[in-house]
Amino acid sequence: MRDIGATNLQWSILLIQALVDQGFHRFVISPGSRSTPLALAVARNPKAKYWVVVDERSAAFFALGQSRYTLSSTSPPTPTILICTSGSAVANWLPAVVEANHAALPLLLLSADRPPELHQCGANQTIEQEGLFGVQVRATHPLPPPDEITHPRREITRLLTTLTKQLTLSIPGPIHLNIPFREPLLPLQPEQMNWSAEPFPPLFPPLPPSPLPDTRALGETIHHQAGLILCGEMQYGEDFHPLLTELAQRLDCPVLLDPLSNLRWGAATHPRLLSHYDGFLRGWLKKSHHHPDWVIQFGDFPLSKTVANWLTKCPPPTFVTIQNQRLWSDPERLSSEHFESSSTTFATSLLSNLQTDAHLPHWSQPFIEQEQQALHYSPPHPEQCEQQLLHQLLEQLPAETHLFSGNSMVIRDIDGWLPARTAPLYLFANRGASGIDGNLSTACGIRSLVDPEIPVVALLGDLTLFHDLNALSTVSQIGGNFTLLVINNGGGNIFSYLPPAPLPEFESLWLTPSPINFEQAAKLYNLAYQRIDSDPEAPPEQPPLSTLFQENHPKLIEWVVDRTASVQAHQRYWESFAWEQ
Repeated sequence: MRDIGATNLQWSILLIQALVDQGFHRFVISPGSRSTPLALAVARNPKAKYWVVVDERSAAFFALGQSRYTLSSTSPPTPTILICTSGSAVANWLPAVVEANHAALPLLLLSADRPPELHQCGANQTIEQEGLFGVQVRATHPLPPPDEITHPRREITRLLTTLTKQLTLSIPGPIHLNIPFREPLLPLQPEQMNWSAEPFPPLFPPLPPSPLPDTRALGETIHHQAGLILCGEMQYGEDFHPLLTELAQRLDCPVLLDPLSNLRWGAATHPRLLSHYDGFLRGWLKKSHHHPDWVIQFGDFPLSKTVANWLTKCPPPTFVTIQNQRLWSDPERLSSEHFESSSTTFATSLLSNLQTDAHLPHWSQPFIEQEQQALHYSPPHPEQCEQQLLHQLLEQLPAETHLFSGNSMVIRDIDGWLPARTAPLYLFANRGASGIDGNLSTACGIRSLVDPEIPVVALLGDLTLFHDLNALSTVSQIGGNFTLLVINNGGGNIFSYLPPAPLPEFESLWLTPSPINFEQAAKLYNLAYQRIDSDPEAPPEQPPLSTLFQENHPKLIEWVVDRTASVQAHQRYWESFAWEQ
């Protein structure tokens, strides 16, 4: 009689060994019964590195954070592999799968399932897992139970060949393997199993070199015309920044640096490379002139809604997008020409087709002057607000800090108030679907791969942390120099700038301040806690942020902001610019 438990385990050992041999060493496991053969095969594989995260939703975002980090450090990016049991556990992966899809991040999902005979009969912890993620995954592979596979090594080799092709698509994303196991899940004596497997040869096909784009016609079109370069989220090579600066000089044009481009930090500053455009363009929206004839967009469209409103008011006739291994990003339907190319390759080609330098001070100078005005802005009432915090972060975050930003107002304030500096800083955020869930778990995934002594800071709003409070346990477990900096401004303050603000139901339906006592939450998970308060009666012996960032242990800092004062500070800043040129 065939030992089903032995078959389950031996097949899982082969599968995990095959994945490890392809360079997939990272596994995130949520405990469960049906996934026991997979989890045990990972734990017993000496080349596998795994993390156990109990909450499946948090585990998926943790894995996503790891994949996001490797996207900036390896080529091709390597996915983290998720493992969980059957039933609703798998459904908890969905928010992270959505983010991975829209952010073009690789994830490999291994869900254990009940065998076919336990479906459609009311069996416990059994749902339809095949196709559960729909269009949010690049591919789905529903597998038969291992005891039905006649030639397991041959089947796994075939599967790996398909997977490696799918994982090296021009636009990466999540892939789902659904694996049903019959009981018994393990052999009666698993210690007698052979835990080693013959190596699987590497199957990753080499990525073809990026072809040199033909930019001759574009160079002739835009030369000596008023234009603009947008740099959104994208993987830029280390040699791109000097090329970008040269482009800006040769074309005499401003460059708007979205913070997620990571081009604001770690290089010499330049007057044409702008960070404060979201502030001064609000006034330019009232103008009927000073609009570009052309725009070149590298990577994703900027997150600033002000930029979108300004460009759509008078759409430029030439709008060129350059993207590489990312989903199409043209939300305003402005693009007239598209290049699939690396940023460095495109910039090199375009520079070679610019015969002379443009001279357009009437066009570029207003941008430079407004940027300088923003850099020297001093609030008339310097109350504790987000602007003050971000200026402190710019000055006090150590070089090489990895900063993860929540969504809503946090990333928008970073966009508006975190300008250039020469010290390196690496910014991450979940802007694929821009959700509020799983942000701290994503930061934990990043923290797990960064050198423990390099600071990692998660800058989140109070409601964002409330949505991912379970992840505080992971913060405590991971350790290292990990700072959770929570801006407590009394709830969903972003809605103060949106249509619901004047409604009588605003506070009850939209603002919803968090009911969490963050000091108690930190104590619950054994995290150091510090409150930084604008209250004049607060204790004066609060240590500076620079000291806290240097402490090599996890900690939670609550930065308390008065919501009304915050809104007023934003409005005064936006109104400070001299709109008329």
